[in-house]
Amino acid sequence: MSGPIDRLRQMRRLAASMRVQLEAAVLRAGLVAELFQALADEPMTAAELAEAKQAPLDLIAAWLRAAHAHGLLLRREGRFRPVPYVHWLLEGPDAEPARAMLDQTALTYVPLQARLPALLQGEARPIFGTDPEEAIRVAVGSRVTEGAALSVLRRLPGVRDARRILDVGCGAGSYLADLLVRFRDALGTGVELDPAVVEKARERLHAAEVFRRCEILDGDFMELSLPRNAFDLVLLNNNLHYFDTEGRVALFERVHGCLADGGTLAIQTPLVSSSVAARALGARATMATFDLFLRAHENLYGLPVLAELAAQLRDAGFVKVGDRGVAPGGLARYIWARKTGTR
Repeated sequence: MSGPIDRLRQMRRLAASMRVQLEAAVLRAGLVAELFQALADEPMTAAELAEAKQAPLDLIAAWLRAAHAHGLLLRREGRFRPVPYVHWLLEGPDAEPARAMLDQTALTYVPLQARLPALLQGEARPIFGTDPEEAIRVAVGSRVTEGAALSVLRRLPGVRDARRILDVGCGAGSYLADLLVRFRDALGTGVELDPAVVEKARERLHAAEVFRRCEILDGDFMELSLPRNAFDLVLLNNNLHYFDTEGRVALFERVHGCLADGGTLAIQTPLVSSSVAARALGARATMATFDLFLRAHENLYGLPVLAELAAQLRDAGFVKVGDRGVAPGGLARYIWARKTGTR
């Protein structure tokens, strides 16, 4: 039987598990209701904030207490203002993708968590992406590692020399836009299955003033008519989990056929890592949970294993295969492969 110290330790572990989800709920409520923004403009008391937002005083006061207790607000002489972390979510360079990730957690991950016990007992798995907003949140949220990923991408073998670029599952078009801005004589083609995201990509390319050198195709890459041996670089960013093991081999074979001799395939994906860094940063648990989330859907599959992925690429005809980290602990990594000869 456990003693009082052991019981206290277990209760602290339970409280820590609950606190993360509760903090996220308080944080998102303040962002969506624009309470943090009001306090960033001018520190206020509970009564002043309730009057400014025309909101119930008791709820505003309770939210302020909770946000302060979670370390999201500072208090001085009865007035509250956001901590730097909240300012980052309001106006930082990564604010939009970070808030999209927070929305995705609240609106997609948490509801799935409630269904997880039944799913683990054999209930039919849901289909991911039936809500158009879900796909947009994923596309926007993936930009949180975009700066680091683009920096690594530009250093991969063959990327700087690529002049014909194909982005499969191009999302909001950010990667194509960045490469076309940097390489002024390059041409780009994006393929995106979701019509709402297609429009986001076209808007992004227009904003970057590279739309005359790029087209976005609406459809399934595995079914579209695309030229063979035509591209110097093919991108697959954070979409391998839409393909099962056999589907990935077929995908890589089709990419191989689209690439010109000497062309490069660049795959960005998270991985479940057991490295020291992954354990220290908590990335191992995060990615393992994300892998569980993926597998809990009828139309999604688990995260790839690096050694298996390299073998699949070689089976598809690629000869040179390598990888480089984007974010520590497996949160993001590039696996690259080159075509040396036609099949």
